[in-house]
Amino acid sequence: MATKVVLLGTSHPHIFHRFQYLKEHDVTVLGYYDSDPEVSQQMLEHINYTRYTEPERLLELDFNIALIHGRDHENPYFIRLAIQYGAKGIFVEKPGAAKPEDFEGIPSELQEKGIVFEIGWELHYLETVCFARNLLRDGILGHITEARFHGGCPGGAGAEPWQSSKYNIGGFFYSLGGHVVEVVADLFGLPNQVVSSIRKLPAQKPHTGFSWVAGLFESRELNPQKAIGTLVHEDLASAILEYDNMNVHLDFTAWEPSGYLQDWTMDLYGVEGALHMNFDTPGGHLLLKDAKEGWRAGRNEIFPESTYQKGEMLKSAFHQQMVLFFQRVQNPNGDMARCDETMTHKLLVLFDALYSSARSRSWVTIKE
Repeated sequence: MATKVVLLGTSHPHIFHRFQYLKEHDVTVLGYYDSDPEVSQQMLEHINYTRYTEPERLLELDFNIALIHGRDHENPYFIRLAIQYGAKGIFVEKPGAAKPEDFEGIPSELQEKGIVFEIGWELHYLETVCFARNLLRDGILGHITEARFHGGCPGGAGAEPWQSSKYNIGGFFYSLGGHVVEVVADLFGLPNQVVSSIRKLPAQKPHTGFSWVAGLFESRELNPQKAIGTLVHEDLASAILEYDNMNVHLDFTAWEPSGYLQDWTMDLYGVEGALHMNFDTPGGHLLLKDAKEGWRAGRNEIFPESTYQKGEMLKSAFHQQMVLFFQRVQNPNGDMARCDETMTHKLLVLFDALYSSARSRSWVTIKE
């Protein structure tokens, strides 16, 4: 099957990562559409694809894959349009919808028509995340009693347009924290109940943040003057996820004094060992009670700085996700890794419960 792609929405900066993949793999791109005429026009300076001013005209072409990078509140509409016009594969940028309820019904539509679906939580494909997944699968740590995850964004980045939409249920925790929450849902499934605090802090005077990007075509600004308490949505988020036989703790801040992923961590505590690891390398160690599966008793260093350089792993994850998505479209029954509609549904169910708990200030039971 020839690969013929249409682009529905070009308003999220990750579209540039996907452009790079399309160029490197000589994929046929039939054209693009964005609902903002100014963005659509300016995009012509960055790509050499045909511009369409109506999504239906674009979808009337003989395409088989839709890549969707619209605004969060537009994406469910674009997904349904792509389904209606016969897409064989749909890739949509995270989180896929402005509110969890906007995604309702879409998984069953995709499955009914046999459409390959992938959502852009690229950290699912990080080598470190795969390492943790395999460690749990092989039982290296024994029974896990507790796990802790930290994420966030550089101070100032919470004010970027993608974290500040008035249509969205939340801000950086929903759009960026979802990377970490997706990993939790992948490693452990959905909890029985959750309690959370997702809040804006009291307003403070501006301070020197780390970095932010003012718009789609703007370059990253370092050391911006930003103020805690002035974001459209939350400044921080904390949560406890309660499972039958373990707890997971989450903590996030929109005011990290470092770049993306530099201080994102996971800590898994088992009765036979513990894993302490950065999401992006270098750094981390595996601590074992006894020698096991080629690992020695005591401290085992993993992902050393001498072997892994900052940023290389994330770049590889972006690439790997696209490779596997296109392979799945060609062979829908193949055994390829995926971050599909089932995972998207789980993640949005979890987010719905987390934001509901924060509003009610009480425990919320998870119902799929």
